[in-house]
Amino acid sequence: MDKITKQNALNAHNWVGVFLSVLLFLVCLSGTIAVFHLEFERWEQPHIQEMDNVSPAAIEKAMDTFLAQNTQETHHLYVVFPTSDIPRLVVENDHAAYFADTQGNLIEKESVSFTEMLVDLHLSLNLPNSWGMILVSALGAIICTLIVTGVVAHKRIAKDAFKLRRGGNGQQAQIDLHNRFGLWAAPFHTIIAVTGAYFGLAGVILIVVASLNYDGDREAVIEQIFTPDPVLTPQEGKAAIGRAFAQMSELAPEKSPIFLTVHEVGEPEQFIEIYAKAPNKMIYAEGYRFDTAGNFIGVAGYEHGEWGKQLVWSMYRLHFGDFAGLISKWLYFVLGVMLTMLCVSGMEIWLSKKAHPPLASRLWYATVWGSVGALALTGVADMFFSGSLIAVFWCVMLLNCVLAATLKTLTKPYWLALSGISVLVLLVTYAVVNGSAFFTVSSLQLNGPMAVYVVWSLYRSAVLIKRDKKVLNQQNAQAQGTTDSEVTA
Repeated sequence: MDKITKQNALNAHNWVGVFLSVLLFLVCLSGTIAVFHLEFERWEQPHIQEMDNVSPAAIEKAMDTFLAQNTQETHHLYVVFPTSDIPRLVVENDHAAYFADTQGNLIEKESVSFTEMLVDLHLSLNLPNSWGMILVSALGAIICTLIVTGVVAHKRIAKDAFKLRRGGNGQQAQIDLHNRFGLWAAPFHTIIAVTGAYFGLAGVILIVVASLNYDGDREAVIEQIFTPDPVLTPQEGKAAIGRAFAQMSELAPEKSPIFLTVHEVGEPEQFIEIYAKAPNKMIYAEGYRFDTAGNFIGVAGYEHGEWGKQLVWSMYRLHFGDFAGLISKWLYFVLGVMLTMLCVSGMEIWLSKKAHPPLASRLWYATVWGSVGALALTGVADMFFSGSLIAVFWCVMLLNCVLAATLKTLTKPYWLALSGISVLVLLVTYAVVNGSAFFTVSSLQLNGPMAVYVVWSLYRSAVLIKRDKKVLNQQNAQAQGTTDSEVTA
């Protein structure tokens, strides 16, 4: 490929990355953390009883009690089974959700405000859902552009594949690290970008496919992907969810039921659907359908459907890494950190080439490390505050920007230290609020990694502060030497 093409690709890569750096970083950071969104749901209420299995009778009792206490009109009822990725029993409708114990007694209301805020930050940047998801999906397409331009602009891919030069002012090492992360993880980044773009642009894709192949009939396209509701004789009475669940051990003994939905509650077309995770399949789940009396009707057909249907139903697991337990989640987390660091290192390379403009540099570090602190402090607020956590997060982010603009001493090492201190405050507060539940599995699986981050961030900030002082002393010594020479002359 000629030099002009490579230079044009590099220019496009630079300016697209710089212009959208903050948005790309926030989406990547929140997405990396949201890989563990199910674990965060457990972390928010660590004292809830957990179980491996539950009986049909307990499910019936929990739902009956829930309906007696929650009489508002609803179109759906849900039961989340402990055989899902959250080992707890949850009953809910369109308005509220409650945990239940192994006997079917309701325990307390589900409260996962922090997790919802975190996932919403990733999916829509906390903007109104329709516009926010379109924006984030567009950013997914932008990441695809950055991947392509980054590869095209690279002059010696094979020769530099494992090169990491150290020394000097660190700029060359940062460039090498940026290139290595971008090259090694390019397949993963592409999967994340494409699946991320799909979630917000699905509506646009639907319109295009309907126009090209179905004479504009969107419902026809939807029925090809999402199996239409079964046609039943008018249904009456309470949905026999216990009877339906009891049949799953015979209908699909190799599958793990995830959750149950009662569709169109109280309507003549009411039916029950149980979603079960299919082994050795990437699809989210297969749907097993029953009438109101609990009689088996048939499957939705996602497991053995056309490849296009299976692909669409695989998007969730492909994007969040939820297909091989904690192994795939930790793999996605590590690769997500690499993608996030690409955003950070790319911007820092640009700032370095611009001689580190003071205000721009401080604002960037306030965004990068300040966002970690903002998330941690939002988690603290969630333990005492029942209002909008979105407002809390963005108020802290705004405060970070104000502090960065007014306090010239708040450089990168101090923002890094503040992020570690904020996470430490979160851990201490969590321990005080939850007591002995701090040491449960649902707590430790996240508290452990957060404690590691605290140690690393404080250590790394101390190293950077020491290095900056050394550089400053050298500069002062050189300046003093220059002054002495001028006096002598």
